[in-house]
Amino acid sequence: MKQIILFGAGRSATYLIDYLLEHAEAEEFQLVLADSNIEIAELKIGNHPRGRAVACDINDTAMRQALIAQASFVISMLPAFLHFLVAKDCLLYGKDMATASYLSDEIKAMEPEITAKGLVFANELGLDPGIDHMSAMKLLDEIKSKGGQIISFKSYTGGLVAKESDDNPWHYKVSWNPRNVILAGQCTSQYLENGEIKFLPYSRLFSQSEEVDVIGHGNFSMYVNRDSIKYVDLYRLDGINTMIRGTFRGEGYCEAWSVLIDLGMTDDSTKLSMEAGFSIANFTKSFLISEDCETKEKIERTIRRNISPATYERIEYLQLFSDESCPLSHPTPAQVLEHIIVNKWVLRPNDKDLIVMQHEVKYRLDNEVRTVYSTLYREGKNDIYTAMAETVGLPLAIYTKLRLRGMFNKPGVFIPVEKEIYEPILKELSSLGIHFMESENV
Repeated sequence: MKQIILFGAGRSATYLIDYLLEHAEAEEFQLVLADSNIEIAELKIGNHPRGRAVACDINDTAMRQALIAQASFVISMLPAFLHFLVAKDCLLYGKDMATASYLSDEIKAMEPEITAKGLVFANELGLDPGIDHMSAMKLLDEIKSKGGQIISFKSYTGGLVAKESDDNPWHYKVSWNPRNVILAGQCTSQYLENGEIKFLPYSRLFSQSEEVDVIGHGNFSMYVNRDSIKYVDLYRLDGINTMIRGTFRGEGYCEAWSVLIDLGMTDDSTKLSMEAGFSIANFTKSFLISEDCETKEKIERTIRRNISPATYERIEYLQLFSDESCPLSHPTPAQVLEHIIVNKWVLRPNDKDLIVMQHEVKYRLDNEVRTVYSTLYREGKNDIYTAMAETVGLPLAIYTKLRLRGMFNKPGVFIPVEKEIYEPILKELSSLGIHFMESENV
């Protein structure tokens, strides 16, 4: 019997686990779920006869290697920086593996050895990255197949909150790793616009957000992703004039978040001289000028610009001046902010999250410039069965099933931009309700 080792039972793995267990008998495999929290792993396996939960400290080399040595296939749903530990052992023991995370430089550097051993290491098989690549390439390949010349490609994705569960002024709740929410965009972003390379530093990233109309669903705020330019080559779009990839947030989010950036609260490089038990109010006051004035004005004087009443309402909602104590000792500002937002932006048991993705492609065909929109709009069921977990986990699950059937045999390291990979995965995702609506303007 084939044995799948899955490292990581976190919130994004729920649909992945359920799918693999659902198909385990028909596909003749067993799922071993390894996590440092055995209670969570056992809960997600349940009493399924084809599943087994094991406690595993991923930094325990002997334990990790013992699990990988007996595997037929390995999946890592660990934090991205830990994939390399799994990848090294998969190479050592000759095991294929897959992740939903961005392809790291460390794993890419292993490609000659991976290829020489005839192994397949699949990466970026989640939502973004993952479904974004597959749906984009399907759209672009279809345009090219009818002779269209791509002029512009814009693609945006966001993990948000469904309207019926949107009960805070940020129009946002956390459905994935909250640390990534805090640290989003902390570099100089670059993109291609009208034939010119543009750079956008972190200091201006959120204050220069744009409003984007999502067909049939209204406007969302968008900030540019770190590096859009590398996708010109990846998507085989030589000669394109515009290439922009971005992230969606709710109305007003970006402007309010830019205030927190300007105050310095998203900094993750400085350890603060504060012992556990300090108040959130003292943390916040430490970033502000000491002048005697109202709080809103004090913030404005500190960041040297005015903020709207709506933006101030969002800042107030976080209760940055509360007497609540923080349990962290010598944290970074970003760690304190994470502690704050986790409690304020929590998905309640009956809340539904929302995934929005839209590609906008302009192309020339028969001397006409046409624009096609391809849109995914997917709501979750509750705080456990989220749209985020569904769209991250199912592409990886489908790939795993097909790979164990003997498909995708070309050895090496890859992401899903080839038709033979994206086509069957997108087809099954569509049958499960995860599909794109397309519209075209001439």
